[in-house]
Amino acid sequence: MPDQRFFKKSGTYSAAELAERVGGELLNCQDPDMVIADVASVEEARNSDICFIENRRYVAALASSKAAICLLPRNIADRAPAGLTLIVSDRPRRAFAKIAAFFYPEERSASGIASGATVDPTATLGEGCSIGPGAVISAGAVLGDGVSVGANAVVGESVEVGTGTIVGENASLSHCLIGARAVIYPGARIGASGFGFEVDEAGVIKMPQLGRAIIEDDVEIGANSCVDRGSGPDTVIGRGTMIDNLVQIGHNVQVGKGCIICGQAGIAGSAKIGNYVVIAGQVGVAGHIELGDGVQVAAQSGVSGTTAPGEKIGGSPAVPIREFRRQVAVIKSLGRRNKDLEN
Repeated sequence: MPDQRFFKKSGTYSAAELAERVGGELLNCQDPDMVIADVASVEEARNSDICFIENRRYVAALASSKAAICLLPRNIADRAPAGLTLIVSDRPRRAFAKIAAFFYPEERSASGIASGATVDPTATLGEGCSIGPGAVISAGAVLGDGVSVGANAVVGESVEVGTGTIVGENASLSHCLIGARAVIYPGARIGASGFGFEVDEAGVIKMPQLGRAIIEDDVEIGANSCVDRGSGPDTVIGRGTMIDNLVQIGHNVQVGKGCIICGQAGIAGSAKIGNYVVIAGQVGVAGHIELGDGVQVAAQSGVSGTTAPGEKIGGSPAVPIREFRRQVAVIKSLGRRNKDLEN
């Protein structure tokens, strides 16, 4: 359960209120007004907590759980222990995320400019902004209402940051426009120069990187991730996309809305990523190719060619996921055969 030293709880809720807030159905409840004090895992829950499970593999753990109430899918509600109060939901994980957010709403820094921060006189700050110690807001920068800039972060010249966006400690923003309600985690680098060169026998010439990085509303960019600015066309990250830690996105990349890009993935310059694409950890996407809407890429894959909408791919080079699984099965079979021969 959350450590109260780090996470501040908003209060308690009744079982009925929690069910209503997530659109779930309350079952086996003797007292809809019973007080639920906290959220917890199945194993750690106390007799005033709510827990959740999302598939039948974890039903057995409920038998020994002390939870007061469990949120779970409707199709396994009949497997829960008799007498345990339930909230059933078609999407229990999503519902539990909402409940956890009720108990532990996101905290915002107090508004104001901390001692040691530097704000250029030509910068524009909206109402209720928070600027942490050592942060730098450069000439011509524009911060919307309620923007929070963490300690030692740098907002570069003429950068625009939308309403309610959070810029984490030690992050740096340059040559970019950031939308509303974005979260830029600590150490992220947005708008740095892209990696572009012209090479011949005369030597290496760096190509000017004259575009911007456009980060749309409700995007999150993880700690120590980098989104390079474009070389002429802009680099664009679409609305609602979630980018994990340690991700590299090259210049001119176009990422659609609602995408999930997991840790240590890298997307090379000028690639186009459609809407609602999922790129798992340590995936490499080659430059100048296109992934259609809804594509899913398995972990550690290398994507070297354009992929049609809705495809699931894996491997290096990436192929349709069924073919990838057959390849893996064949390799395992060869390994067993060689072992038998050795014996």
